[in-house]
Amino acid sequence: MDLKQLEYFLAVAEERSVTRAAVRLHLTQPPLSAQLARLEHELGVPLLVRHRRGVDLTEAGRVLAERARRLLAEAEATAEEVTGTGQGRTGRLTVAFVAATAGPLLVPLLRRFRDDRPDVTVRLVEDGADAVAGHVRERRAELGLLYLPPAGAAAGVGHDLDVAVVRREPLVAVLPREAAARFGDRVDLGALADAEFLVPARAGSGSLAAHLVGACRLSGFDPVRREVQLVQTAVALVGAGAGVAVLPASAGELCGPDTGAVALPLTRHFPVVETGLLRRRSEPPTPPVRRFLRLALDTPEPDMLGPAFARRRP
Repeated sequence: MDLKQLEYFLAVAEERSVTRAAVRLHLTQPPLSAQLARLEHELGVPLLVRHRRGVDLTEAGRVLAERARRLLAEAEATAEEVTGTGQGRTGRLTVAFVAATAGPLLVPLLRRFRDDRPDVTVRLVEDGADAVAGHVRERRAELGLLYLPPAGAAAGVGHDLDVAVVRREPLVAVLPREAAARFGDRVDLGALADAEFLVPARAGSGSLAAHLVGACRLSGFDPVRREVQLVQTAVALVGAGAGVAVLPASAGELCGPDTGAVALPLTRHFPVVETGLLRRRSEPPTPPVRRFLRLALDTPEPDMLGPAFARRRP
């Protein structure tokens, strides 16, 4: 007994006629009758009572018809699920991330992914930078999103993880509005040497503090730092006059008339801040992972943030 025989039998059971079932199945009547006879022979019981007006089901035939409907529906659902999983249209995806990446990158990326793959179940795990890599390494997440250290994708994540750089941003100075007015359209970082710098904690931002310290040291000073939990907190406190910050350019989206904070480009070029997606090197990516990576990489070049952030030409 195979699925094709069950399909043929169910068509006859529903049509109550071998002739009408043959038309529905696009068959001639003799091969359909042969399949029905073979099925009855295999099961060892009559399934149909034949008469001049068509056929009726025996008691055994009624049981088989009920089971056949369930089996064929389950087989169809299984085929759809397997095909959907293989094509990345269904399945599961877990993404671990540091909090600072959520607003500027993860949220819009998730919207695109859910529009593109609405039947994939996405689970999110927010954690510190070291823990994000650990989630990926220990198979608790397929992907991890975090800011990379100043040395770039080759540093700090381990030889067992691959890194796809999905965004590059220049650093900007975030200043109180009154202070920003004194600098014009760009800020010399050295002029802020005496200020207190508000720095998002590593747990929620990964390597942003390392980028800040590196930029300040290239400008000739070690910054006085005060740690806060979130990039949003740093921007809010800057607007309240509690210090200054050096952050990725996307932090400018948090600045506005109501915040009292202004983001300005720096006069000197410093290494850009890279955001990376981590995945396990030893395993081929699942279809949902491949699709998420493709969407993450299919974006405009992220350091092209408009004329305000363009490098000055000599």
